Amino acid sequence: MPKSLRTFLEDCRREIPNEVVHVGKEVDPAHYDVTAIIKHLGAQKKFPILVFDKPLNLHGKPSNDFKLVMNCEISQRKTQIALGVPKETTRAQMAEVCLEREEQRVPPTIVDKKHAPVKEVVKAGKDVDLFELPIMRHHYMDGGPYIVLSTITKDRKSGTYNVSYHRMEVKGKNTTALYASPRHLWKIYKDYEANKMETPVATVLGHHPAYHMGACYTGGFDVSEYEVIGGYLQEPLRLTASETYGDDLLIPADAEIVIEGALLPSKRVVEGPFGEAPGYLGPQRYTTCVEYQVRAINYRKGGMYQSVITPEGDKPWMDLPREGAYLRRCREAVPGVTAVCKFGRHAQYNIFIAMKKMSEGDPGRAAAAALTFDHAKNVFVFDDDIDVYDPTDILWALATRVQPHAQVSILQPLFRGNFLDPSLMDEIKTSGMIIDATRPLDRPFSPVSKCPDDAMARVKLEDYIPGEVLQHIPTDRTTYWA
Repeated sequence: MPKSLRTFLEDCRREIPNEVVHVGKEVDPAHYDVTAIIKHLGAQKKFPILVFDKPLNLHGKPSNDFKLVMNCEISQRKTQIALGVPKETTRAQMAEVCLEREEQRVPPTIVDKKHAPVKEVVKAGKDVDLFELPIMRHHYMDGGPYIVLSTITKDRKSGTYNVSYHRMEVKGKNTTALYASPRHLWKIYKDYEANKMETPVATVLGHHPAYHMGACYTGGFDVSEYEVIGGYLQEPLRLTASETYGDDLLIPADAEIVIEGALLPSKRVVEGPFGEAPGYLGPQRYTTCVEYQVRAINYRKGGMYQSVITPEGDKPWMDLPREGAYLRRCREAVPGVTAVCKFGRHAQYNIFIAMKKMSEGDPGRAAAAALTFDHAKNVFVFDDDIDVYDPTDILWALATRVQPHAQVSILQPLFRGNFLDPSLMDEIKTSGMIIDATRPLDRPFSPVSKCPDDAMARVKLEDYIPGEVLQHIPTDRTTYWA
């Protein structure tokens, strides 16, 4: 059976049955009910997949045709299930898996419309009504209800498919405003616009988490991201003809919901503000905000609409492919790089690199490679005994392995920054910082205190504390980084 959101939920019900929770009570996603529920659960360190069976749509009426599903990529275990890797797979190994999947691309396959689940219901033309969907407002002061999942475009010259994430504010029953940051989609759109042509476009509003993760791929413009997604799924992504463009724009056949239409040339729209990934309110935009005219909605019967809430929860796990891209580039510069953390709120514009240092120039080269991405501003480089996914380890190394006057480099604002960084003093340029927290190779440095390895192997806890006593000792989570 082809992978889909439904097969993933079945996998989770089998593997982690207590973490798939149905909410039977009516909720209003457009007035923050769903955001509040997720944040209350997060405060208790509980992160289940949530299936809202009775969400209201934007008309304020029960959304009988659709459910709302949240939190599918919200934890390491769920992401392991999505990638099909053992639960023993470590955080660092998961980034390596992403690199392998991106290299082992799988070409898509085409299926006829009559065999495509996403074509079970199709509404086009005057029947298009985005307000029938349970679209969310995510945060206080959001400019309107927002769609935040991945959008599909196709390069006019090469025919290469691009899949990327762009926020879009719902403006009307068949209109959204898409904010296109200056990357691949923007390049594709500008080419169509220069030729006074509309840009064919589609947006996937529900699919297997491996699809969503593949859509986060950070790589070359000429790479078909449908093939990358196939690598993440480990099977061909099934595609079918769109209603608006036929075979000229193929859409995922096993998606829950796909809207499709056109980005209009020379048509800019004000959108925003919006609560963005860095945890701050992103400002209103205009110059790179394009009118997206929706011309068809395709969906499965009982379609499951998905969204994500940034910056908490599932968004960092969906960023795993981006972390893989940093790992790839840093390792190209310094083969001894063992891990890169670009994951979680504390790693927003901060990059944490671990390496087996072979020469004193290695930390600088790895940091320079990381700074070629516009999501990098401050780069911290550590020895490979530091767990760069553990903020406590990071702070310990910064406190004990760094002399600021010698190992902190402040870089002038010559780098392209990220539009969402609220600290920018220029529209796009940023300064930077490199901290070399590695131990020196050219002079002695105190070894780390530890229990001897042979003692750790010889002494078995169960020989000293009975199991029935051990299991009742409570976990003190105040000792963990929260």
